[in-house]
Amino acid sequence: MLKKLWLLLLFCFTGIYLDAAPLTILNTTDFHGHADGNDRGILKVARLIEQQRQRGPAGTILLIDCGDTIQGTFSSTVFQGRLMLKCLNYLDYDVWVPGNHDFDYGLKVLGQRLREFRGAALAANLDCPYLTGVCGSWKLFTRNGIKIAVIGLTRPGMSSVLIPGPIFRTLAFDAALKRIMPEIRAARPDMIILAQHQGRYGRDFSVYQLAARYPEIDLILGGHTHLDEPGRKIGPNTWYFQAGKHARGLGRIEIEYDRKRRRIIKISSEIIPVTAAAAADEKLSELIRPELQRAEKLGRREIAMAVFKNTAQLDSGLLEQHIIARMMLAETGADIAVCAAYPTKYKLDGAVPVTLKRLYYWSRYNDTVCTLVPDKAAYVQVIAEQRKALRKDCRMVIVYAGKDPFKTRDRAVIAFNSYALTGGGGKFPFLRSIAANRRHGLKNTGIIIRDGLKRYLAGKLLLVTGKPDGQIAVERQSRAAEKAVVR
Repeated sequence: MLKKLWLLLLFCFTGIYLDAAPLTILNTTDFHGHADGNDRGILKVARLIEQQRQRGPAGTILLIDCGDTIQGTFSSTVFQGRLMLKCLNYLDYDVWVPGNHDFDYGLKVLGQRLREFRGAALAANLDCPYLTGVCGSWKLFTRNGIKIAVIGLTRPGMSSVLIPGPIFRTLAFDAALKRIMPEIRAARPDMIILAQHQGRYGRDFSVYQLAARYPEIDLILGGHTHLDEPGRKIGPNTWYFQAGKHARGLGRIEIEYDRKRRRIIKISSEIIPVTAAAAADEKLSELIRPELQRAEKLGRREIAMAVFKNTAQLDSGLLEQHIIARMMLAETGADIAVCAAYPTKYKLDGAVPVTLKRLYYWSRYNDTVCTLVPDKAAYVQVIAEQRKALRKDCRMVIVYAGKDPFKTRDRAVIAFNSYALTGGGGKFPFLRSIAANRRHGLKNTGIIIRDGLKRYLAGKLLLVTGKPDGQIAVERQSRAAEKAVVR
């Protein structure tokens, strides 16, 4: 009798949880093309993913990537992201949200990658007729009897309106959510997950405000800012998580869901670290080995020889941008080239073979060489804007083809890269505004900076010398002079 009473009391006090269903969300973000490496890479993350699948009951896992996936290493650039897509498909990712750097190869290439992806590519705030039908806004999944609406949002505020080719823009998160939330609510999901290529904060954005405005969103998966966010509550009903960067870990969010009362009972999360000693997935390693071997061989191809003199105390980023500026002047016939040098962790001194892989690290992105023809007043304001907006550890590089052109005329041809002219991620609004004004004569050569460097340096001996007055001289010579110069 007492045993029966105890069982009855147990049912009364815990019965609301007897229909609890487990659910696991596995999450990655900001791979940036890291397929393999000395310590980390998607090959090792793949092993963790398979371990998690073996650990949990079948049909309880959802696998989501939050973007900046296909760009960021030499091997990923050689294959324009196909290598990483092969990995995502092998691992049966359910959702891929393209990040801002997934647009770097251009819309045509991104469209190909989106079509190759076997899961759901989602970006509700993407306004791009060219990608209609290959990138959705949200999708309803069912795992362990739970209906889960997954929304994708890429980084807001992007636009290609100044660059030739298909046009796109990305809207503010709130504008996109206002449009799609009525249809999501009508579908009556048990749970809503927002996978965003954005961190907790951004320009005119706070994830806390978003959670307050849309309290029905249960889980927000972040990206873009490369931060480890193992999990925190950001509203009465909303949990935030971000899995870091560069395949350094696998995000795991464990959820217990009460199917009877249609609510989450418990949520917890962690980033499972990928260590240097971690094993790679053998089958995936075998699958992508031919591409990795081809990229390694291609990367060793020597384009030119460079000799750096009196440069041991100079940051290599400064030297590289001087070389790029000289190339831009040669390609365009511009009067001035303007670049920005970010600090690096290595030095360039003595004889240095210039390989294809080294050129990639001199210019990682597919920015193109462009020119403007501003008047002196506009040019002065552009330079002032850049000096103010750039990081304190960043140096401006301004290289003249000859004498200062503004001493004899009011207008001059200035070479920039396409990233700067589209606003530099929002840092250069004035530069973007004059680039959009036809009277300033925007021209996009379409020459990717790396390709321009290959042409500029091919078969040459490059001499880079640090001068006592702080100037940097860049000179090209025939390879025939190499022995005498190096000696």
